[in-house]
Amino acid sequence: MATTSAPELVSVNPATLEPVGSVARTDPDDVGAVVAASADAQRRWRMIGAAARAQVLREAGRVVRAHADEIAACVCSETAKPRTEAIAHDLYPAVDHAAWLARNATRVLADERVSFSQLHLKTKKAWLVYEPFGVVAAITPWNIPFGIPFTEVATAVAAGNGVVLKPSELTPLTGEWVARVFEEAGAPAGLVQVVQGDAPVGEALVADAGIAKVFFTGSVAVGRRVASAAGARGCPVVLELGGKDPMVVFADADLDRALDGAVFASFINAGQACVSAERIYVERPVYEEFARGLSERARGLKLGDEIGPLISEGQRDKVEALTGAQRPDRDGWFLEPTVIEGSLPDDEIFGPVVSVEPFDGEDEAVRFANDTAFGLAASVWTRDLAKARRVSRRIEAGMVWVNDFGYSFAAGQAAWGGVKGSGFGRTNSRHGLYECTQVKYVDEDRGLLRPAWWFPYDEPTEQALRALLDVLYGSGSERVRAAWKHRRELVHAAKRSLGR
Repeated sequence: MATTSAPELVSVNPATLEPVGSVARTDPDDVGAVVAASADAQRRWRMIGAAARAQVLREAGRVVRAHADEIAACVCSETAKPRTEAIAHDLYPAVDHAAWLARNATRVLADERVSFSQLHLKTKKAWLVYEPFGVVAAITPWNIPFGIPFTEVATAVAAGNGVVLKPSELTPLTGEWVARVFEEAGAPAGLVQVVQGDAPVGEALVADAGIAKVFFTGSVAVGRRVASAAGARGCPVVLELGGKDPMVVFADADLDRALDGAVFASFINAGQACVSAERIYVERPVYEEFARGLSERARGLKLGDEIGPLISEGQRDKVEALTGAQRPDRDGWFLEPTVIEGSLPDDEIFGPVVSVEPFDGEDEAVRFANDTAFGLAASVWTRDLAKARRVSRRIEAGMVWVNDFGYSFAAGQAAWGGVKGSGFGRTNSRHGLYECTQVKYVDEDRGLLRPAWWFPYDEPTEQALRALLDVLYGSGSERVRAAWKHRRELVHAAKRSLGR
């Protein structure tokens, strides 16, 4: 974690409770100047061309790989997560997204020709043009302190934007690495800026008129405040607000694989992942075997080596109060991995605790899975892929995995985001690129025909326009009847268009 005493943020390792470093804290009054500097760089960035931007993204991936050990060490020092998780969940997504964006952003955001099948629009040529917003804000959490901000920044930059990043005040050192990577990769100086601090800095960033869009990942309560503040000035937002994610295990599943997946999905990052499995529903014939196996595997996890601490004392207190999980006898903000048979409150736990309950049949499984205010992710475990497809499409979530969990965050082409109380909008994939652009409709017309619906209005033209509704969009017989009945009016409208 980090303390917020001015003028510095001091980052503290949550396992040892020792300071690991500090950064200068941004004065909220200085946020506007930071945004303006990013805007100045962005005006140059958007003009350099797609090929040059792709080269910077390729180089950014190389820079991450070159500094992989340093970045992983920084992540581990600020979060005390296992090094394996820092590499798999922070570094892999960053490198994969940089590579995917370098290969695909130009194609995805190329001008898109609009075709016209309508007879009266045949003289038109038109395109959908994807333009950057300008400067966007990324407000990101502490649980994936490099992977989340890097992928969001990379996507925004690939689309031609500047970015001001506010990392969590609990992981400020890792946040600094994101801007450093893009600077070393050759992005214009100031294109990616970092502001450091807690709520007042985030509030100043969201309120700044130079911010054209906000990407927020974090809690429901803070996300709603961000959306309200941005909306008050007409600024769009993308929100990813966590989940209460279900795992549905059918009796015909490969139980060993499902158990291994359940342990990983429940206790990854000490349960501090937005897509962690917090609710496991198991078909009744295998429920007792599964619950017993899950408890045994949870007890076998090694604190420190496989299960890190919670990020802060306050987070540990919250999880204890919600679940009754126990503290081990050791330093740091650890909790024992806990399996609870029965339901838990519909609050996001964000700790190493999972509930397990039985169900009977597909309908009940779907009902249980959807019985939450959240809708981020889910997983379905079965050997019957037809059943998996049915159930996946009935579950209300932004992402559903079959016989696997969470891997798609590290795949650049996969969209990421939720529904219901888990937020709206998407990051990553082509949809993430679209979120970073404004769509402009641009057309060409040589002016050879005068639209019949221009002034002056007259009765024959009105009748012709009414007839065209049936001529252009009706069935075959409707078209013929309308054309014959209003042939004089249609000829009148045609002559008007030709200027006669």
